[in-house]
Amino acid sequence: DPPGVVITGFSDLPPMSAQRVLRVGSDPFDKVIAMEIGELSVWTGLPGNGKSTLITWVADAVSRHEGIRVGMIGFETHPYRIRDQLARSITHKPWRELGGEARDRLLADLDARWRMVHVSGDAENHLGWLEGHVKALAVRDRCRLIIIDPWNEMEHLPEPGENMTHYINFALRTIRRWARALECHIAIVTHPAKIKSDGRPRPPTGYDCADSAAFFNKPGLGITIHPAEEEHQSQIINWKTRDTLLYGTQKGHVTVEFASAWGCFRKVGDIDHQAAMEF
Repeated sequence: DPPGVVITGFSDLPPMSAQRVLRVGSDPFDKVIAMEIGELSVWTGLPGNGKSTLITWVADAVSRHEGIRVGMIGFETHPYRIRDQLARSITHKPWRELGGEARDRLLADLDARWRMVHVSGDAENHLGWLEGHVKALAVRDRCRLIIIDPWNEMEHLPEPGENMTHYINFALRTIRRWARALECHIAIVTHPAKIKSDGRPRPPTGYDCADSAAFFNKPGLGITIHPAEEEHQSQIINWKTRDTLLYGTQKGHVTVEFASAWGCFRKVGDIDHQAAMEF
């Protein structure tokens, strides 16, 4: 065979994991969100619209539904804040109000389903650094879903003379190759570039992410969170689905309710916002 490839018939294909697609497991989220093992996804939205909150909630729901472990490589959100959001989302009580026994139960649950990467302030967070952490999470800690939040905090080191567009294309192709080799899904949260508007900003897509259209072209799934017209509601917009037959999703959007006090998303009509604000 030529260098770098293997040529086979169909009967010689290596076995694939039976668990191909990770889902939230509830309506309406499964209409737009499905994360393929061996693929990457891109999650974006305007600043302050809840990208990190959404991916944290989705990851926890997927973990429970699919019985998998999640790895979080977070640059902007302290692990304590993630723990506090999960405490509110799961128990509907703040961490500080949980008694000793309730805390122990919650921590045992989260320890079984989550791994947190604590990023040092003086770490060189380049692609080689990221590879080591992704492999440790996937192989040692058996994480099937790994989150990079946000991509913009990575230290990007293009080769001399290489423009950022080519570098991003190479980097995303490389990360997708890791996901395939390690049989995990890698979710990348990224900030969009500044979007011109007439006072009502439009929802960004992968084409609006800083530095490269590869953020649209490379992922198997592309998701944007954007405010809806009604208070307490958000739109979850699917702007990219690579395989509609496998995923069972398609491009479009669903409107969901968000309880900021509980840090959770639900089907419209399923949240008592007065109770959430008073908890």
